[in-house]
Amino acid sequence: MDGFIDTGAVALLTRAIHNARREGAETLVIELDTPGGALDVLGVLQKQLVDAEDSGLKLSCWVHLHAASAGALVALSCSSIYMHPAGTIGSAHPVTSGPNGLESLPQEEGAREKVLSFLRSQFASMAERYGRPPSLAEAMVDADVEVYQVRVDNELRLFDGEQFFVLRDSGKPYELVATIKAKGKILNLTAKQAVEMRLADGLASSMEEVLERLDLEPANVTPMIERSASDRAVVWIEKLTPLLILAALVLAYLELKLPGFGVPGILSIACFTIVLAGKYMAGLADVLYNVAVAAGIILLVLEVLVFPGALWFGISGALLVAGGLLFASLGPGFTFADPLLRERLLDTGLEYAGAAVGAIVIALVISRWLPKTPILRRVVLAPDPASAFAEAVIDTAALPAVGTVGIALTDLRPVGKVTVDARPGVELEARSLGPLVQAGTRVRVIEVGEGRLVVEPLGERA
Repeated sequence: MDGFIDTGAVALLTRAIHNARREGAETLVIELDTPGGALDVLGVLQKQLVDAEDSGLKLSCWVHLHAASAGALVALSCSSIYMHPAGTIGSAHPVTSGPNGLESLPQEEGAREKVLSFLRSQFASMAERYGRPPSLAEAMVDADVEVYQVRVDNELRLFDGEQFFVLRDSGKPYELVATIKAKGKILNLTAKQAVEMRLADGLASSMEEVLERLDLEPANVTPMIERSASDRAVVWIEKLTPLLILAALVLAYLELKLPGFGVPGILSIACFTIVLAGKYMAGLADVLYNVAVAAGIILLVLEVLVFPGALWFGISGALLVAGGLLFASLGPGFTFADPLLRERLLDTGLEYAGAAVGAIVIALVISRWLPKTPILRRVVLAPDPASAFAEAVIDTAALPAVGTVGIALTDLRPVGKVTVDARPGVELEARSLGPLVQAGTRVRVIEVGEGRLVVEPLGERA
């Protein structure tokens, strides 16, 4: 796991854990060399690591050469840590990207303290889980945490600032050996320091040395799993997700405007499928989320083709699609108690809402200008410019009256073209209020809307 920790790293770890379980492996060794990554991705990655350990798969980390920021928590989430002699671990203070580059977290409404407090607890919890000094882990995150090396009862121990002041005020004899981290700095340990302070289990210059320390026979070791094309594709899908959702919504709108079910509808479903496939490969989209989105799409298709005007099919389908896509970004088993996942949920929701607004704007532009363009006007239903009734189609007052009968020129699925007996030869856009109306069926006008008729079948064919 090298380079920036992103959704591609999540996909890589998901695949590695899956392969290890499939082959009945007892140990998974992670070679780590990373400058860090996004906090929201870190939460998903850590959960995968903890779940893997809890399921009986032993995780070991070899830091080669850096485990900075999010990488430090990945290392701490493994039951054993070995480091290259030139390796380092730490520097996990959270930052945000701003106009001036990397900046400290905002101070408003205690947002900074909430994130810092959560990360401190996560780092300390992982350290305590495997018998490592929690004060060192916390000092990697928070510049305000102090760490002192103190000799008490002839034993070298590490104290954070609060513990040290309690010891000092207690009157118990002690010797201050060293200040490991003073206030205002972020802890970053060399490999030697990490081993001396029991944060790491030992030094190893190569993977072969790591395997030897773990008493693993090279003949029983599966070759290394590295980033694949699918892992890189996951990263691009994640970056393009808002655009894919925007395209899916615009294509769905075009499908509603066209008679029958055709290319726009197929492409819309394909866009949603690509988004879900990317999240599934990253280990985020559980089966439940895939089922929710698929069920939502089916309900939307039923609303358009089978039960037009029923509304609850469309509303339920839209909610299932939106909810499935939104929660698929958080991974299985998420909890709202995690501020990192709450922030990811908010950011994802804003991205999707922006895509929806963009789709609405594009749909408005399409509905106004697309019929007038020489190349694309054939895509939507528009009155024939050569027809003497073309202007009347736009004018609601000139449309046929309710009760007028006619014939369906195309299938109404639910939108298509009809002509009425009162104006033979004039094609009008119409929508069926009931099920599919086949071409050639006699119809009756039951409602006159903005430039479009609503008709019902009479049950007879011409």
